[in-house]
Amino acid sequence: MGKSIAAASFPKPFIFDNDRRIKSVVNYWRPRGKEVDYMHATNYIQVQQKLESFLSHCPYETIVYDGFTTGGDMILRTMQTTRDAGQKKILRGGIELLQIEDYGGESQGLKWIIETLKDISWRQNVHVICTAHVLETSSTNLKTQQTTISRSLMTAGKKIAAALPVHFDEAYHFDVQEAFDPSEPPKYTIITRHVGQDWAKTALPLPMRVDFTNGSLYDIIMEELEKQGVRSVEYLEKPRDLPTEAEGGW
Repeated sequence: MGKSIAAASFPKPFIFDNDRRIKSVVNYWRPRGKEVDYMHATNYIQVQQKLESFLSHCPYETIVYDGFTTGGDMILRTMQTTRDAGQKKILRGGIELLQIEDYGGESQGLKWIIETLKDISWRQNVHVICTAHVLETSSTNLKTQQTTISRSLMTAGKKIAAALPVHFDEAYHFDVQEAFDPSEPPKYTIITRHVGQDWAKTALPLPMRVDFTNGSLYDIIMEELEKQGVRSVEYLEKPRDLPTEAEGGW
């Protein structure tokens, strides 16, 4: 869908490559003169340590967590490999099954990542971008024979997936549009507002659909804002702190 390549279009990015698809990102941007720094974490503790280091010093302008789905899987694996020696394991067919507390660990781990990324964004004035895979489900009413299709973010635990979009100012749904002519390449687009089952939201004056095929999503967004007469700095600068009670604030 082009999520990782689009995220890397933002200025001076650092990518947590949980999806292990960094090769396509590097192969796309390096010929265009842009280098991308990244990290292949093997467990949740490594992610924690890297994020904590960015709280005090961040040499990048964009932090990309790519993505929530595979990042949640990493947290679950970390939970399994760090069990207490005396804790009973549940095996089936030689495979260790997840336990109830593992899903709670995934939820708490992803919440910590989000809150820390928000702190980094606030302290260091950097962009924060997170990606996730989408799960599509369908259900049919036996009486009416009507089928309803719904889409949601894919994580092992359902509650955390439903809560993730709340934390973000912008949420885009990525979509690939196939051309009528099979010889024509597809178009890579984002949907910026809720359409049917494809949820999205934006606080920027952007069109409903943005085509970033063979281009930089960041540059296209900035150009669109300029067309609307909006200076991008108004949206990208660090917000002012609220006044304290002593200064007459609430």
